[in-house]
Amino acid sequence: MMKTYKVGVVGLRHGLSHAYIVNNCLKQTELAMLCDLFDDRLGEAAGQTGCKNTTAHYADMLANKDLDIICIATSDLNHGKMALAALEAGKHVMVETPLDSCDIDILWKVVRLTERRGLKLQLDIPDMWLPESVTIKQLIDSGEIGDPYYVITEYLQDIRQQGGGGLLDKNSFRMGRGESAQQCVTGGAGTYAVATAMWYCGEPFTEAFCYANRKNIPMRNEDDHEVVLYRTHSGTIARVQCSKAARRPYKEIIKSVWGTKGTAECTGYLPPPPGDGTSVYACLTDAGSGAEAYKGEYEMKPVPMAEVALPEGVDKEMAMKSGHDGVEIHSWLDLLNSVEQDCLSTINVYEAFRISASQWAARRSKQENHPVRIPQIVERNEEIKALRPLPIEDISIDALW
Repeated sequence: MMKTYKVGVVGLRHGLSHAYIVNNCLKQTELAMLCDLFDDRLGEAAGQTGCKNTTAHYADMLANKDLDIICIATSDLNHGKMALAALEAGKHVMVETPLDSCDIDILWKVVRLTERRGLKLQLDIPDMWLPESVTIKQLIDSGEIGDPYYVITEYLQDIRQQGGGGLLDKNSFRMGRGESAQQCVTGGAGTYAVATAMWYCGEPFTEAFCYANRKNIPMRNEDDHEVVLYRTHSGTIARVQCSKAARRPYKEIIKSVWGTKGTAECTGYLPPPPGDGTSVYACLTDAGSGAEAYKGEYEMKPVPMAEVALPEGVDKEMAMKSGHDGVEIHSWLDLLNSVEQDCLSTINVYEAFRISASQWAARRSKQENHPVRIPQIVERNEEIKALRPLPIEDISIDALW
């Protein structure tokens, strides 16, 4: 008989998307608890989802022994601490981005606690399942682009224009709400651009150098534009650029991969051709590096899009109600599979560490005005699994730190 996983969701702005998925799109889950600081959000979410078990106190959720999974969709600065508390309470974790780009010690503790308790953590990166992202990754993995040597990803938005200006509301974490405002590369959806760039490089980043400025919304207490240069051990370079207030009429993850045999991109600068709706273009050759000119066709041409199938019983209309272009459901399927199979998911705790440590290094680089080395981590899931049960499994993380 299939196990039903009881899920609690904390943070009921974007958290409503997760609540919808848990309620309507997954056969193995039950929405069992809702948490938010604001009574109006709790009431609205309870009405929309039918979940009457609500609280304004995260401690109540942690103390609920029936919950199997906690989904954390609160403001950026709380993700790491709340994930650590959920793991301490014995819960699997789905966490919005970033995991923690401020405190490297919290990242290490999160990893060690998942290892010790045998729990799973999934960082929600929907970009991994967008058709255009998957199409470019397939071109890389097939060798058609050759050896990638330069990757560009950008997340450009204008929070003054979105939601009728609602993202500038004083209660929005993007404005600070008495704390640091949401940053660009190192906060929120900027994480998607970092994760996608690393995914395309095919190896972790080892160093970061960040520049930033605050010329568009100077009343925020954080920069509104950031550019980070990353490099990998093999020498691949990635440029990740994010803005909270670019004067342009869209927001999207812009992607471009340059390889020794060709280039592929989904930039928004080349329009979708009529008929097929694809937005991926590529110039592909059968020649690699070297001094010889290429004699064949040499232009950017549209590439057929990869298909990312939805699970049985979920149609496109249902998926789109969950937000993030209808692919956020795949993050949940990935987490549930990792729990059931006791394996690592796509954006598992080690990948979450690599992504967040890259953001942490970018923050330090910006503050200190020099390149910063990025801490590296070794995956130990199978090694530790063979040692269970661990004698330190139930000891508090702080007791051993």
